[in-house]
Amino acid sequence: MSKIPVYAHRGAPNRAVENSLKAFRRVLMLGVDGIEIDLQLSADGVAFVTHDIDFFRLAGNSRRITDMTAEEILQLKLGSPLYRKFWYSRVMTCDQFIQLVANTGIKLNIELKESFLGKIEKIVEVVEKTRGIEDVHFSSFEFSILQAIHALGLNVKTAFIGKKNSDWDYILSIKKWDAIHLNKRYYDSELMHRIWNAGFPLRFYNVKGNEKYIVHPHESVIGWITDYPEKVIQRQKRNLT
Repeated sequence: MSKIPVYAHRGAPNRAVENSLKAFRRVLMLGVDGIEIDLQLSADGVAFVTHDIDFFRLAGNSRRITDMTAEEILQLKLGSPLYRKFWYSRVMTCDQFIQLVANTGIKLNIELKESFLGKIEKIVEVVEKTRGIEDVHFSSFEFSILQAIHALGLNVKTAFIGKKNSDWDYILSIKKWDAIHLNKRYYDSELMHRIWNAGFPLRFYNVKGNEKYIVHPHESVIGWITDYPEKVIQRQKRNLT
């Protein structure tokens, strides 16, 4: 049975606050192959490990990260309302995360979010911070962010996160992608086979761990991105650490 690399999505948020120190420490102990994180930029240009453009969902604060300074963001308390009152988590900086995983051998999938649009110098800065990581790739829904990485000749792997209505004729004509990421709903779809036939391997996200195809995956698959890494690993019949 193929052991496709398993990436803990946002540190597997089903057991801890997503993209938090606790979540990342937990999945490192599980022995996952990789971690998927999201990066957004503060008003003063600091990269933070967080998904949304604002903090309403995680901290009850509707301010956009692009309108907040790093100092303000570091004061936020993350989690459910009750959790925030007693056992809150903090937003991690990209620097803090890199320091945590630098010597672990973990694979990284770093998704650059919309706040990086047009911020060429910040894209370069983040890429350079990861030079000590052996296996890292940068993904994004934002076409122009990945194009900037290619245009700058930064010599890192990239993955375009596609949607059904993406301009696939154009996307598949660009041979610089190292992979394409798709929602698991497109597994074994016409789109998946079209991408594979164009020469691109795929990673699938939103994988739950109960999918039958995890046991015998299509040859195009090079990664599972999941909130449930334990289930996917067990489905692959590995031993959890």
